[in-house]
Amino acid sequence: MKIKLNKENIVRPIKTNTKNKKNKVQKLFFDEKAIKNSKNAFDIFEKKVTKIVSNKGDVDTNSFAGELNCFLSKYTNTDEINKMNKNFVKFAENLINLGKDSLAEIIYSFLIKANSNNPELVERFAINGLAIAKRFNDPVHIMARCENLRRIYSVTKPESEKLLKVLYEEKRALNDISKNYQSAQNRFKTVKTEMKPVENYQIMLAAIKLQIAKIIKKSKPNEAINELKEAKELLSKNKNGELLQEVDKLLSEINV
Repeated sequence: MKIKLNKENIVRPIKTNTKNKKNKVQKLFFDEKAIKNSKNAFDIFEKKVTKIVSNKGDVDTNSFAGELNCFLSKYTNTDEINKMNKNFVKFAENLINLGKDSLAEIIYSFLIKANSNNPELVERFAINGLAIAKRFNDPVHIMARCENLRRIYSVTKPESEKLLKVLYEEKRALNDISKNYQSAQNRFKTVKTEMKPVENYQIMLAAIKLQIAKIIKKSKPNEAINELKEAKELLSKNKNGELLQEVDKLLSEINV
C-alpha cells in the first residue's frame, strides 16, 4: 500500500543558514541523499525541529510541510505506515508540550491525508486536529476537521447524535467565516493554501443547514424549518439552484 502524494503540493525548500539567532524563523533543508531509509528520515527530522523549538526558535511552516512531503513518500507498506503514525503522533504531542501547536496541526493534517483509506485513524487524527484548531480559534481549520469527521459519520453513523454534534460544530465555524471573513483570514494558520471566496463558505453553510434539517425534521420540526429558511436565503443570494430545490422540497415535506 503506497501513500499517494500530490507532487504539485510538494514544497522543496532551499538550503539556508541554520545558524540563525533565537526567535528567528528557520527554514529546514531536506537532504534526500543523506537519508537512506524512513527511520533515519524521521529521526533526523524530529531532532532538527525539536532542537530549534527547544532553543526558543521558530520553524518555517512551509519548509516544515515540504520536508514532511518529501520523506513521507518513503513509507510504502502497511508496517511502515503504522510506525509512521505512532512516531508522528508522539512527535505532535511533544510539539504541543513545547508550545508549537501550529506544527502539530500540520502533522495531523498530513496524517489524515496519508491514512485517507482508514476511517478509524482519520477520525482519531481529525479529533486531535480539531482540538488544536479550537485552541487557535481558527474557524477554517475547525470547519476542515469537522468535514473530515462528517464524511466518516455520514457513512458509519448516519442521523446519529455524534454526526449531529459535528454538523453543529461545522455550522458554527462556517457561520463565523461567513460573517467575519476578514477576521477568519487573520486567524487562518495554514501552509500555502489560501481561503476560498466568502460565497463558497456561505454555500457550504447552507448545505450543512440542510443536512441538519434532514436529521431533526421529525424531532424538532420548527428548528428544522428555521435552518431551511436560513439556507434558502443563503442559496438565493448565491444562486445555487440545485441545493435550493432540495431545501424547498424538504420545507414542503415538513409543512404538510
